[in-house]
Amino acid sequence: MAQIQSSTLFSDELLAVGRALGPIQPQQDVSDIILRPAISSLGAVAGAVLLINLRRDWLNLIARQGYEQHAKTIWQDGPLDRHVPAIEAIRTQQPLFFEHSEQLKQLYPSLEQDTGAIGPVASAVLPIVLEDQSLGVLVLDFREPHVFTPAEKQFLVTLAVQCAVALDRTTQHARLLQQHEWEMEVLESISDAFYAVDEGWRFTYINRRAEELWQRRREDLLGKVYWEEFPQALGSEPYLAHLRAARERQVVRLETRSPVLGSWISISIFPTARGLSVYFSDISERKALEAKASDLTSTLERRVAERTRDLQDLNAQLRAYAISIARDLSEPVRRVNVFVGLLEKRLAGQIDQRVRQIFSQVRQEARHVADRLDELRHLAVLERRDLREEPLSLDQLIVQVRSDLEPLLKARKVRWMIGKLPGVLGDALLLRLVFAEVLAFALDAMQDGEAPTLEIAGEVRGDQVMVSIQHNGAALTPEQAERVFDVFQGGPVQFGAEDRIGLANVRRIITRHGGQIWAESRPQGATLVVALPDRWNELPKHLHE
Repeated sequence: MAQIQSSTLFSDELLAVGRALGPIQPQQDVSDIILRPAISSLGAVAGAVLLINLRRDWLNLIARQGYEQHAKTIWQDGPLDRHVPAIEAIRTQQPLFFEHSEQLKQLYPSLEQDTGAIGPVASAVLPIVLEDQSLGVLVLDFREPHVFTPAEKQFLVTLAVQCAVALDRTTQHARLLQQHEWEMEVLESISDAFYAVDEGWRFTYINRRAEELWQRRREDLLGKVYWEEFPQALGSEPYLAHLRAARERQVVRLETRSPVLGSWISISIFPTARGLSVYFSDISERKALEAKASDLTSTLERRVAERTRDLQDLNAQLRAYAISIARDLSEPVRRVNVFVGLLEKRLAGQIDQRVRQIFSQVRQEARHVADRLDELRHLAVLERRDLREEPLSLDQLIVQVRSDLEPLLKARKVRWMIGKLPGVLGDALLLRLVFAEVLAFALDAMQDGEAPTLEIAGEVRGDQVMVSIQHNGAALTPEQAERVFDVFQGGPVQFGAEDRIGLANVRRIITRHGGQIWAESRPQGATLVVALPDRWNELPKHLHE
């Protein structure tokens, strides 16, 4: 009987919370929805929600209710290495109930002194946990001593679970929106016209360049059938190419006269799971130039044609490869992680340490594949970004990068030896990514070494600025040093992997600056060298300082 009362005592409140959390909402709103019934149902005076940041090294106060506007409490932002109730609940993933102030003071005697706040008379601290990962805590404060009944404890635990599920939905929704916005930004920024049609030949997306070439508003075309809006295309080469790509599920590329534009176009048609994605561009000017060059010798004409075709094939293959990778690998990699997690959970208690290691290795390999996909996306973005050159102090740039990497070192002690570095002309953002990647690569190589030392030196040598990064970690063979900056040859950079762009992309950035980058093998460790053009003297004198 007591169990039935315990499970139904707060059922109305829990149902109301569930309905309120139905729509996807920001973290602040989710926290407020959880706190209101928690405070009112238990007679608490105030409450708060604190969540762990993305780097999982800091606890942030997200929402609070019932406290005076500027009142200081023991529930504060801070690192995760403190001895406070909130961190203890996160670490153990167990709720803490303090029925009177003496319990709190006995376990945390210096809490009030450390926080500069007076502790509550009674309090409850509930970890917010999803799939064995702590997201934060839900806390309640009471003005009087409070004995927590089993029904109240179960009610608070259930609220914490509801909060975890709602926050996870919020996070996943934000990631999907960010990915969608990124994809739309890429499609709107490319120089080619682009459109997508579904299996019924209805337009599902049209970019700005396609609008300009067709001289039709996308709002008037979306949802409409291609061949009904452009009947002049029926029976034409582009029409037949669309049918072939849809029927054979193969990429089709051609250059032909467009019956819609009345001019020459280059068109690439890619089959997708939902229809076709099509890139096209007006190549009338190029065709006109080719016609004017018809008086050239046949040998020269053949070479020009071959060169043009090679470049077109290369660009089309790169686009097709990136689209194929995103479509064919991203979802399977995600499924591998999900299925491995489900299998491991289902077999919990039935598997030994060796099998757990296999599960862990599978997840790690899946993460490596995902990292490669991220590098391809970075490469596409960096290829389209214009260089924004400005005077840069490499001294300051290295200090900024070191500051970015320092929190990720945690307990590792690395000796940094940084000499005086010259100034250069370059893109601040891209060069910061370059040195972050190179330094992260060097720090990875020193993970298992003793007394890790990183030495950075620079000088102007002839018409180049030379920057060398030398470490005493794992050595590179001459063969590895030669291929380390090639695509898919550099090896994974684990240190701060979520922020990395890939060593192959580093070479692309340096090449776009007119420079070079290479690695030199050493008996112990390795040296990475960045060479950039010395154009400092091109600046006005007042900018040299």
